[in-house]
Amino acid sequence: MVKTLLQIRLKQLYRGATDIGIIRSLFLLCLAGFLGSALFMKSADQTFSPYIGLALLGVLIMIQISRRDKLFLKTHFSNYKFFLIAEYLIISAPVLFCMFYHFQLLSIAIILAGIPLLIHIDKSTKHKTARSFLHKWIPDDCIEWKAGVRSQYYLMAIVWIVGIVTSFYISSVPIAIFILGIVSLSFFDKNESYQILMSYERGPRKLLQLKIGRQIKLFSAIVIPMVLLFPFFHPEYWYIPVVEYLILLTLQIYVVLVKYAFYEPNIKSPAVSIFVSIGVMGGMIPILLPVVLLLILWFYFKSIDNLNFYLDDFNS
Repeated sequence: MVKTLLQIRLKQLYRGATDIGIIRSLFLLCLAGFLGSALFMKSADQTFSPYIGLALLGVLIMIQISRRDKLFLKTHFSNYKFFLIAEYLIISAPVLFCMFYHFQLLSIAIILAGIPLLIHIDKSTKHKTARSFLHKWIPDDCIEWKAGVRSQYYLMAIVWIVGIVTSFYISSVPIAIFILGIVSLSFFDKNESYQILMSYERGPRKLLQLKIGRQIKLFSAIVIPMVLLFPFFHPEYWYIPVVEYLILLTLQIYVVLVKYAFYEPNIKSPAVSIFVSIGVMGGMIPILLPVVLLLILWFYFKSIDNLNFYLDDFNS
């Protein structure tokens, strides 16, 4: 069974690389090399290396939230959680190698303690939906947030409440903001149908303005109360949640543009998953943030070009 599962994963990886194409694959290899070099250098910093561990856990949480094979694993493997842990350890191997090389014990502990916890995040096998009063405050055209909040309501509510109640601890608010930011990024993991896209009756530029504007407002509505509360308890560190909020806000814009740069109706693009993961890692490592900003510019024009195929009738 283990051999079969590994073969499936290799075939999925090959299929994803094929879908991305040769040029994009070469670009990703170059970008991965640059990220690897930066990761190796920054992991030597004892103060900064724990943030790399948290960024990695954020990427793994997104994978865990969006993966759709948990039911398959549960029904075919009695110890399926072992396979989840093994997969996440393999994904984490480059980061763990850097941490072991530089003897960053705290970062290693964060990663190794976080992986067994995040595998318990499970939405794909729960068929009951959580409806809340928040839904009436979410605009009807925000289908990603409607679906995302419905499936992740309890997780988001618990994280938000704990972040507010324990805000007198210096780490509570930044961690809560980080988790809420990562969860909201996962709302864009699947494309809507062509009919829904047409129902906006907007050209590509106006549609992107609407989507980005909604994303900024909804994410800010959740996070801003914690950003404002933090300085009351930790005035000397007021800038920490502000900087974190701005970085995550940049990633919110980034994920919208990535989605529509590779938009195809009713599918989950492997290219989107890869580039979003790169964006999260880049957003958490300051030296790589300019790369994310350049990608935002590139994906903006790519999104317009891609959406023109579907929405050209609404250009004016």
